Parts: sequence; C-alpha cells; structure tokens
Amino acid sequence: MFIGILTIDLSIPYRETIKERRNVLRSIKDMVRKKFNVSIAEVDNEEEISPRARLAVTVVSNDSGYLQSVLANVYNLVESFHPDKIVSYQTDFLMHE
Repeated sequence: MFIGILTIDLSIPYRETIKERRNVLRSIKDMVRKKFNVSIAEVDNEEEISPRARLAVTVVSNDSGYLQSVLANVYNLVESFHPDKIVSYQTDFLMHE
C-alpha cells in the first residue's frame, strides 16, 4: 500500500478576521474534494490570522503511479485557480506493507 502526501504552502493576503481567512481556504478545500476523492486539511496556522497557510492532501492506493497522477492533478487544479497564492509545494510517498 502506498500513501501520497502533497503539501501546499499558500500566501493569503491579510484578512480582517479568522472567518474571512477560513473562507478562502474552505473554497480551495471544497474545490479539491469535489473534483478528487482525497483528504485535504489545513495543517498549520489554523487559529491564527496569518498571511501563510499550509494545506495537506493525502491519497492511499496500491498503485504508486495513480498516486502521482492524482496529486499532480490536485496541484494543477489549485495552481490554475490560485497561481499567485502558491508559495511552495512538496510531494512525498510512503510505502506501508
């Protein structure tokens, strides 16, 4: 079994409230969930008003090629709607027997 993890660091312009910041992130998470069968969550700075956020996307499969394809497509989707918000990203793969 393979586990794929995509982390995307985002720069979100300063928002007045935590609620407004969450709305920006919620729209990204909802879009990704709707298009792909993946888990996605904010994993950093969740309760702070900060110009930075980190999202983590995970996928589990028996096919590592499938994982690579799904995570690349997730990244491409986020980039197509928010190219100015992406600061960096990283993809990791784990194998569990």
